Amino acid sequence: MHYYKSQNLQHHLWLRESNLNPGRRHPIPHRFLFHERNFYKSVTPRLTVQNVDKPHGFLRKFTPDGRLLLAFTLDQKSVDVYQYQGIGSVADLLSHQQNECITAADHSLQSLHIRQELFNSIFKKKFNLPIITTPVATSTRHYLNREFSIFLDDGNYVLLASMAGGSIFPNYLAYHQYTDLFDDTELYDYTFYLVDLRRGCIADSFKLEHDFVVLSHNHSVSVYDRTLAILSTYRQCIDLIELNVTQGKLQRLYTVGPFGSDLDRDRILAHETNENFNHNPAHSLPFSHLKQKILAFMYREIMEQKSPHIRHQQLKDFYKNFALVERMIILKMQLIDSDNLLLRYEKRHTQMPLEMIVGSNVDTLNKNFKIYVFYNIPQQEVLKIYTKNSVELLKMLRNFCDDFRNVRSLQIPWHASSPSNNDFFRAAFDQALSSFNGGIGEAAARFNPTLPISSQSFSTSPYLDYSLFNYDDRFISTLERPRLNSLEPIRFSDRNTGLLKFRVFLEQPAESRHADFELIRNPRDLVSFIFHPYEPFFISIQKFLSRYVINFHMYNSGTITKT
Repeated sequence: MHYYKSQNLQHHLWLRESNLNPGRRHPIPHRFLFHERNFYKSVTPRLTVQNVDKPHGFLRKFTPDGRLLLAFTLDQKSVDVYQYQGIGSVADLLSHQQNECITAADHSLQSLHIRQELFNSIFKKKFNLPIITTPVATSTRHYLNREFSIFLDDGNYVLLASMAGGSIFPNYLAYHQYTDLFDDTELYDYTFYLVDLRRGCIADSFKLEHDFVVLSHNHSVSVYDRTLAILSTYRQCIDLIELNVTQGKLQRLYTVGPFGSDLDRDRILAHETNENFNHNPAHSLPFSHLKQKILAFMYREIMEQKSPHIRHQQLKDFYKNFALVERMIILKMQLIDSDNLLLRYEKRHTQMPLEMIVGSNVDTLNKNFKIYVFYNIPQQEVLKIYTKNSVELLKMLRNFCDDFRNVRSLQIPWHASSPSNNDFFRAAFDQALSSFNGGIGEAAARFNPTLPISSQSFSTSPYLDYSLFNYDDRFISTLERPRLNSLEPIRFSDRNTGLLKFRVFLEQPAESRHADFELIRNPRDLVSFIFHPYEPFFISIQKFLSRYVINFHMYNSGTITKT
């Protein structure tokens, strides 16, 4: 029997159990466990409950194993951790629901009862952990950033961060210590907390004072295995930290930036001391370690050109743009693995126009200057440099996207959908590349800035698998970022047959309909999604002008999806 296009739950169970390939009579290995994934077509989150009652606070994210849900309290000084009970815990509560949506406008007693009981039935509070516990006189200064959280050690630990307003005036000694200092920014005090989710305590902390780190959506903090990298935009340095699982502590390794490592710094300072070198805080070294390595790599690549004409032309461009490269700054980075970094350098934005600094004949291309640097940490070596419109870098993003994302659920043996693991996603990606009038170079200039990729910013939910379901990624996608509120239900259809599998209903405010009954969208009405890593359950959080609304989307055996 052939069950390839079957939508029958029993057929999917048989295929998952036997691992038989449709059309064959013997088990076959499959890289992405095809039959296990197809099972999710029969068990879908087809019931929406709008405006669910919830505790005061901000829901953040599920742990990678799906056991716990992380939330921040309203004052952003504590964290609440909830135990996920599974959708089976509300089967009786929802047993008589056949409609696809319990709307916010439904004020019947049964609907009100469901909205009141749903959250507490699915989630049980495990503990509340105060993070900022300093005296009242000073505690008001610090608050937790509710858009930052990084899970470590298979979700046993989570890294949180608090910040407090500092000063806009940098220390004059910093100009001597950090050659590439970016002083055109406000400075803050940061504290990173390592929270042990098993014991419900703060295991360790790490402080950065008088600095600037972009915390939102894990922008300036990258993780690979047990290694953390924190980019200081102000100091233009990368602090490397390692998690010691045995002791549950954060161990600082060294800082990459003005020197290749702390050992290099100690050697240079010792040499200067032996040579009776007089430090003048008003003068700094001409180049930092990273900048010197980048410029040297660029020069060597040019000199290795066999054609004298090409070498001469590239040398002219190198010297022409030397001042621009000399002043560039790191604005984003990520760990490719424990030994390699990807750095994105951009033009240093100042109040003085670049033309007044390096002359009036600046190429218009330099106004959007970006280069991507692959740097090996142990060898202190630049491996490769790409420009913003590099086609080779674009091909790396297309073919090895999973290596940049470094994400996989503990329960699901496949990555979030990407052009490197999904034929349908790759086809859509290639179609987008071919849509630019400027050709592949223009496409590279548009897509390459998505690198480096922020840590743990993609969902591995099977309901976002591009090979299983077809949906509009303008309103919902694997990338965990707020989206515009969809005015129509978001449709999920079967990728092979085109049959409608389920719909996602979002609450529509009264002002979304004009007097002439035409739908209009308020650009400030946003929605974000929190997907469970493997169960048919996710949460949508809608932000309107003055309120937050959460909706639950879950499997219910009695719900019938209407075509």
